[in-house]
Amino acid sequence: MTMTLEQRRDLAEASGRFTMYSLLASGLAFPSKYRMELLGSRLIPAVQTIDFGGPFAGAVDRLALVIPEDYEEARRHYMSLFPPIASQDAPGYETGYRGDGIFQQSAIMADIAGFYRAHGLRAGGAERERTDHITVELEFMAFVAKKEALALQRGWVDKAEACRDTAALFLQDHLGCWAPAFGRRVAAVTASLWLREIGSLVTLWVEDELAAFAVDPLEVVERPLPMEPRDDGSCGPCPVGVSE
Repeated sequence: MTMTLEQRRDLAEASGRFTMYSLLASGLAFPSKYRMELLGSRLIPAVQTIDFGGPFAGAVDRLALVIPEDYEEARRHYMSLFPPIASQDAPGYETGYRGDGIFQQSAIMADIAGFYRAHGLRAGGAERERTDHITVELEFMAFVAKKEALALQRGWVDKAEACRDTAALFLQDHLGCWAPAFGRRVAAVTASLWLREIGSLVTLWVEDELAAFAVDPLEVVERPLPMEPRDDGSCGPCPVGVSE
């Protein structure tokens, strides 16, 4: 099949978006020797060959300079930023930033799951994570970009357009609402140079994607939602005096 110049451009853009989203998802996942080697040997070099323009080249070059070599230290930094219990510093979940109450948060989670199901996906696998986790949402965007690229290679224009529509809608309704704030929080609070650069790149990339798709987020958040005070088992002061 002979592709037009426009189709070749669209294919290059979709392939580039797949590579960048894959880098960000891997970079924000729990550090392992395999992931760090994959980032250093394949994903970062692949992104460095793509002309995204603007400030991206410098951001990715800085990231390449701080790939963790001490995996234990990288894991300590990661667990400090993303502890097993909820953290107010930089929650890694969309519902840590959006949803006024359990019902709205449940609706957000259900809507995200609907996007995944529409493309034959569900969260899970070897490393189980919630559907609204930053790495899962980034992986979904990578998956949709890959599907768009494959559709373009096969000449399936309608399917490629459907993938772009999905990406734009997911940015508008979910990732674009909170990922820029998440990235800024990570860059501000972590002691890890690696996580700091990844956080900054998430913000830079997602804001650029919103502009490229010409969509406005359904909601723009700047900070995590206040956490509910932890129940320590006490009932607090009794509102009614007790007579002896």
